[in-house]
Amino acid sequence: MVTKLELEKIKQDLVSRKLEIEKELQNLSNEKMVDGLSQDDGDQVVTLTMESLRQSLQDTEYSEYTNIIAALASIDAGTYGSCQECHERISENRLKFNPNARRCLNCQEKAEKGLI
Repeated sequence: MVTKLELEKIKQDLVSRKLEIEKELQNLSNEKMVDGLSQDDGDQVVTLTMESLRQSLQDTEYSEYTNIIAALASIDAGTYGSCQECHERISENRLKFNPNARRCLNCQEKAEKGLI
């Protein structure tokens, strides 16, 4: 069971990471991929590849961001550390390495296989 002191540290870490992601997402959305100059086919391919990479990074960051928001809400609600699927406790080791985990390892594996 996570102690009150550990929970406060987790909350501080989550808030800190949330702020980092907000900055990263803002920077990514402001980043200009095309310089407005005429591009040859090679330049266009590079630009499209960079845009695709930027979008993938934004999607990953946003996914982590929504998980952090959910984790902070569960801390406030007193349900932090409970699996959203089976409602069993998420292992402390899992929470230590992934403080915004929303599922226990068993349910996460099922979700990744499309079984949930």
